[in-house]
Amino acid sequence: MFKTQVGALADESSSAYLRPETAQGIFVNFRTVQQSARMKVPFGIAQVGKAFRNEITPRNFVFRSREFEQMEIEYFIPNDDTWTEFHQKWLQDAWNWLVS
Repeated sequence: MFKTQVGALADESSSAYLRPETAQGIFVNFRTVQQSARMKVPFGIAQVGKAFRNEITPRNFVFRSREFEQMEIEYFIPNDDTWTEFHQKWLQDAWNWLVS
């Protein structure tokens, strides 16, 4: 579960938990994406999707559906001794993108 805050103020009453639905699709379809795009490791998959949660407040009998926009990025690297090099390169590339 992914903990987040809903609303303008971040206190214990505004806590909400999201399930990692977007990541599930990435891992389930890994082999299909790899073969159809003819990708070799290292490569990344990113996707954006909507998730809906039902919110029920028993004392006020309020029922509403909340909508969340979720994004997930998974970057796959070789499972050998070179993973630290790929990790450092990913960190540097992500930092360069953020400051650009």
